[in-house]
Parts: sequence; structure tokens; C-alpha cells
Amino acid sequence: MFTSTYIATWALALTTPVFADEPAMVARAPQAEATSAVLGTASGGALDPLATRPPDVAPKAALAGGADLTINVVNSFGVPLSIFYGSNAGAPTPVGNPGSGVLTSSTKVVFPSNWAGRITIGKTYDPLGSKIEASFVAPNYVPDVDISYVDGFSVPISCSCSGVAVTGCNILLFSDGHTCGHEGPGPICYNPEQDVPEGPAAPFFEPCAGAAYTYPYDNDANSYGQCNSGVINCCVGSKCPAPARQHGKRELSDVSKRRSRGRGGVEVLEASEE
Repeated sequence: MFTSTYIATWALALTTPVFADEPAMVARAPQAEATSAVLGTASGGALDPLATRPPDVAPKAALAGGADLTINVVNSFGVPLSIFYGSNAGAPTPVGNPGSGVLTSSTKVVFPSNWAGRITIGKTYDPLGSKIEASFVAPNYVPDVDISYVDGFSVPISCSCSGVAVTGCNILLFSDGHTCGHEGPGPICYNPEQDVPEGPAAPFFEPCAGAAYTYPYDNDANSYGQCNSGVINCCVGSKCPAPARQHGKRELSDVSKRRSRGRGGVEVLEASEE
């Protein structure tokens, strides 16, 4: 059930004017997403003070406090997308104070130390769409990023550090053979496991389980300690790099076998993304 806050936010998005240099079909978000205490949807992810490091991954040395964190986002989806930013309460403002806009080809945003928040991306403005969640906070100043589909899936996103994909899932789930149980405009698939901490992932979201967050404690999807260059490169689309732990398209009957033997290789889908 949607809250009154969500309904009001969605109504605002539908009535927000389109600027002259923006594609008419892309919904522009409110100038800035409302700040809340903690915006994270991934319970062990980048916005959790006790972030969870993926298993069998050793942490790298942290950046010295005071450096900025840069997040680059490339649109390989093929159409302009809506992009908007939200920060945790008390977090410093990103350089240039980006609020919302249209992601055509790429964008670069610099975040000061002690920033934590999220970037939501989709074909329409919807706060429940696919998210980049990231933080760079005291006392350790370890950059952390995760891709979250906990609220819902709008577009495939993955993020890389130093040339290695560390979180996210490049599977275009609407073309992966499983019906979305609750579809919204865009389209967006709202996640029925949003409030189910231990999952498992719903059938529509399951192909991305463990690579992107598909339920709150899907902690294999976090990248804590793996992004220490100060630059995180994120990519939207099915041809973007994906973490080695992302498994390919397969029948759900194989899920238990996959969990016992480890995830297989990455499959890049060639389906149209529109």
C-alpha cells in the first residue's frame, strides 16, 4: 500500500514542468528528494553504519579523510532517463547541489567526505525505482556503494571501481521471462520483498539476487572496501559490466543448486531496452 507521502511525491512529479532542453517524454523529478534520517533500502549496504562486506573479499586500504568521492554515471540504456539525488540527514551537499534532471549520456557528481545518500534512475520519476546507494563517512572513510532493487526495478545498473564491477546487475528483468506482480508506469516493477528482511528474492527479481540488493539483507550485493580510488563508475543498461557473482538466466528450479555450488558466469542480454 502506498503512503500519502509517496502519492504526493508522485503527483508532484507528474505536474513538474519539462524544461526546454529536456526530452518531453522524461519526467523531471522534484528539485531535490526529501531528506530523511537514513535513505538506505539495503540493510547491510552502503547506507548502513555497519555495512556488510561481501564474503571472500578482503578490504583495501581506506582513503584518507577529507578527500572527495566522485561518482560517474553513464547512460547505456539507449533513451534519456530521469535521475535524482537524495542525501541522508546531516550529510554535506554534493558539489553543485544537483537535485534532479535528465540523464542523456553521462554525468559526474562530486561528494564531500561524510556524504551518504542515493541516486535514483528510471524512465520516469519514481522514488521506488532502481538506486545507487553510496557513502563516504567517518571514522574510516571507506567508500561504499551498492545497487538496490529493494523498492523496485526500473533500469539495470552496475557500478565498478578501478575497472572491476563490484555491485549491480545488468539483466533487463522485464525481458528475462518472469512476470512482474505489481507493475507501475515506466515501466517499474515494485518489489514485494521490500519489507521482508531475509527474502528470498521474488521470482521477477531473483536473477539479480546477490549482485544487486533484491531484499533488505541481500548482503552479497554490497561492495564495502572495494572502492578505494575515490572514483566510482556506474553504468545503466544491459551491456554494462556486471560483478562476477551475477548469475545468468536460468530456471528457478536451479536456484537451490546455484546457492550450494556458487554463482555462475555473467550473461549479457541483447534484448531491446525500450
